[in-house]
Amino acid sequence: MTPSLSASVRHRLRRLAAAPAMLSALLTLALAGPAAAAPSASSPATATATTAPAATGDASTVTFAVAPSADGVVTAGQPLAVSVSARNATGSTVPASSVHLTTSTRALATRADVKAWLAAPAPDAARTELAVADGEVPSIVPLGVGSATLSLDATALAALAPGVYPLRADYGSGASTTTAVSVFVVPGDAGTGALGLVAPLTAPAQSTGLLTSTELAELTAPDGELRAQLDAVSGTAAILAVDPAIVAAIRVLGTSAPASATRWLADLLQLPNSRFALQFGDADLAAQVAAGQSTPLTVSTLAPYLTESDFTGITPSPAPSGSADPTADPTADPTPGPTGDPAPTPTPTGNTGTGPTLPTLAQLTDIGAGTGSVFWPASGTATADVVAALGALTVDDIASITLVDSETVTGSETQAAAGARGTANGAQVLVYDADASRALATAAATDTPLTRAEALAEASAYAALAVAADPSAPLLVALDRPSEVTGAGSRATVVAGTHLAGRAATDLATLTAAPAATLSIAGGEVPTDRAADLTALLAGEDELTDFATILADPALITARERASILQLLGNGWRAQPAQAAAALEAHRTQTQETLEAVAVVPPSDITLAATSAPLTFSVRNDLPWPVSLRLIATPNDPRLVVQNTTEVEAGPEQNTRVQVPVEARVGSGESTLSLQLRSPAMVAIGDTVPVHVTVRAEWESVGLIVMAALVGAMIVIGIVRTVRKMRRRKEDSDG
Repeated sequence: MTPSLSASVRHRLRRLAAAPAMLSALLTLALAGPAAAAPSASSPATATATTAPAATGDASTVTFAVAPSADGVVTAGQPLAVSVSARNATGSTVPASSVHLTTSTRALATRADVKAWLAAPAPDAARTELAVADGEVPSIVPLGVGSATLSLDATALAALAPGVYPLRADYGSGASTTTAVSVFVVPGDAGTGALGLVAPLTAPAQSTGLLTSTELAELTAPDGELRAQLDAVSGTAAILAVDPAIVAAIRVLGTSAPASATRWLADLLQLPNSRFALQFGDADLAAQVAAGQSTPLTVSTLAPYLTESDFTGITPSPAPSGSADPTADPTADPTPGPTGDPAPTPTPTGNTGTGPTLPTLAQLTDIGAGTGSVFWPASGTATADVVAALGALTVDDIASITLVDSETVTGSETQAAAGARGTANGAQVLVYDADASRALATAAATDTPLTRAEALAEASAYAALAVAADPSAPLLVALDRPSEVTGAGSRATVVAGTHLAGRAATDLATLTAAPAATLSIAGGEVPTDRAADLTALLAGEDELTDFATILADPALITARERASILQLLGNGWRAQPAQAAAALEAHRTQTQETLEAVAVVPPSDITLAATSAPLTFSVRNDLPWPVSLRLIATPNDPRLVVQNTTEVEAGPEQNTRVQVPVEARVGSGESTLSLQLRSPAMVAIGDTVPVHVTVRAEWESVGLIVMAALVGAMIVIGIVRTVRKMRRRKEDSDG
C-alpha cells in the first residue's frame, strides 16, 4: 500500500543525493588513476602513493599505482607482466621518469602480513629484495596519464617457493620518488578441496512489494543491472543466490511483461548453475532475529498483483524437478517442500474460453531447480543467535544451511582456511572467506582495468593462503550484496573467482557434502536499528490487518503490505542509511493515510423538528475497492432513541449516504450522537465522530395545530362562500 518511485528513478535520485561524494570520489579517481583508496575495514587494502611532481610550477600531486596481470598468479616458466600507471594532477608536464620494480625472497606468511604490506609499504631491512625489472613512464602532460608494462623475470620467479609475495614499484628518483605496492602469488599445490563462488541476483533497494513493468524493462535491458548480473554468471560455475521477488515481479505481469524481462527470466531458468533462493526482497535475516522473529518473514500470497486479462489463453507449465518454494516458512508450512512444485512460466495454450488459470505463489516465486533451506545473512551480521535461529529450521526434516563470513568465526585468521563446511552449536554453516570476498566485490564494482587487477591479485593472495593452510579443505567466496556492479567488472570478477587458487569452482551440493569442522560463532553485528524499524513496520502491519477486514478480500491490503515490508528490510538499503530512513518515513505516512481512507464525514449540527425522522450521514471511502461497514450510532442520553447499527456498503473512491432512524422522547432539548464505523469483524475503523442534535419535537405539535386551524378556517370560509352563492342564485331566480 506504500507508493514508491520506480527503481530507475530511485537509483538516479540516490546517485544525485550522493553527488557531492561521488564527484569527490571521481575527482580522486581522476587524480589517482586506477589506484584504490586507502584500505579500511570494509574495503580491500590496496596501496597507492602520491608525491610532488618532478616538474616545476604546480604544487599538486602525481598518483601512482601498480598491479600484476593474470589475477596476480605466476605461470610456471613465464614472466609476470606488471602494469604501472601515473596520473598527473598538476598544471605542469611531468618529465619521463624511471620505474624500478622489485619483489622479495621472503613471502608474506599471513593475512595480517598481506594487509600490513598493502596498507603501509614501508621498507623492511629484513627482506632480501630481488630487483627484477626497470622501465620508464613517458612524460605526462597536465592532467594526463602515463603508463608502462614491465615484466618480472621468469628465472627470478622460478627461484621463489610457493606463496604470496610483495610487489613494489618506485617511480621517479630522489625526493620525488613515488612508491606503489601490490602482491602476487607463486602457486603451489591446489589441493583436493572444492571451490565455490556465490553470486547474488538482486535488484536495487525497493520500497514497494514488486518491481513494476517499467522498472523491469530498465533493469533487464542490455545495459540494465539485472542483465549485467546474469551475463556475468552465464557460462561459469557460480552458485546463484536469487531474489524470488524478481522472478515473481516478471510472472505476475503475464503476457504484459516486458520482452526483455521475459527473456531475462528464460535465460535464468536455462542456466545449469546450482542455486538457492534468498528471502523475498533479500530481507535482512539478522534484523528479523533481533526483532524476535522465530522464523523468517515471508509472503503468503501475491494474488492481489495478478490481473486475469494478463493470463487469458495461457496456463502454468509444470516445474522442473527439485524446484523450491523460496518463500516457504519451513516450520509453519506442513505441505510438501521443494520437490515437484510447478513452475510459474506460462505456456500459451490458446483461448480456452473458460477463463484463465492464475499461477500460485510457488509458481510465481520458483527460481528453477535449486537447493532449499539455504540462508545468507548480510556479511558481518551472522551472530551466534542468528546462526542458531536459522539452523533450527528444517524442510522435510532436512536441516537448513547458513552462509557466514569468516570474520564472524572465532579465530578468523585460521578458520578462513579451515574449510567452508562446518557446524556451530549444531547449526550447519558454510564459511566464506571475508577478505577474498571483499576484494572480489571491489573488482566487480569497477570498469578500470588496473583497479580490478589490483583487487583480483589481492583476492588470489587470500585464497592462496587459505589453500596453503589446508589443501584438502573447501574454499568458498562470495560477491556480497549490496554492491554496484559493472558489466565488464562483474564478468571478469566472476570468471576469476571461479578459478581461485588454481581450482575450478563446483556446485553447492559438493560443498555441503564435505566433512564438517566444529566452529564457534563469536562475531557479528546485531542490527538493533533495523530491528527497531522492523518492529515498527510490523506494528503498522497489525493495524492494517485489522483495517483490511472491511474488504471482501483483505489480502488486497495485507499481501501488498507484507511484500513492501520485506522489500524495506532488504539488504540493499544497508549501504544507504539516509535513503532507507526516508523510505521508512514515506511508508509510515502511507500506512496512516490508508488507515484514514475510510471515515465518517463530520456532519454539521442537526436540528430534529419531529418526534421521529431519519438522520442522513456520509461515509467517505478513498480506497480503490468497495468496503463493507457497520455504522454504530450511540446517543449520550435517553432523549433520543437511535437505530444502533446500520449496515453500509460503500463504493470505491466515493462518498456514500447513510440514513439512521432517530426518535425523540422529549419535546425539546440538546443531545449528542456518537458515530463509530466498524468492520464486519467489529474492528473500529477511524475515530468516533460526535454529532450535536437539537431536538424541537413540539414544533411538530404546533405545526399540526396550526395546520388544523388553517384547514378548519378554510372549510368555514368555503361553507360561507357556498351559502352566499346559493342565496344569490335564489334571489336571481325569484327576480
